[in-house]
Amino acid sequence: MVDYVVNKGKNVAIKEAYKDLDLFFTAHPITGDVATKSDTDAVRRAVRNIVETNQYERPFKPGFGGNVRSLLFELDTDRKVRRAKAQLAEQIVNFEPRVTNVRCEFEFNGNNLDVTVFYNIKNGVSNQALQFIVNRTR
Repeated sequence: MVDYVVNKGKNVAIKEAYKDLDLFFTAHPITGDVATKSDTDAVRRAVRNIVETNQYERPFKPGFGGNVRSLLFELDTDRKVRRAKAQLAEQIVNFEPRVTNVRCEFEFNGNNLDVTVFYNIKNGVSNQALQFIVNRTR
């Protein structure tokens, strides 16, 4: 005997939920397990992680990362700025399959670099923006 699932003319929508572990490893207040990030928070954290990671910083993934900190004092011409924006957007698209239409903007404030990343989440919320400041530390 074979059971068949019949839709009966109803539209069935399956929402694809994104979940990641919280990288700060905070404990869940009720269960005590490692807390998770979900949906837009998970994607936002993943994009930020890609941008803030330098290449060769992760073992076994030498090409991972946006490499923005290493370019902090190298962006002295418009051509280098355009190339850095394109490379950063390419890295985000390559390493985060949940986002589309990535666009990066840089603004210089002395020795700081204000980075804004605009992106859309696949099958989710569009027009997301992530903004943060990159500065050189010793």
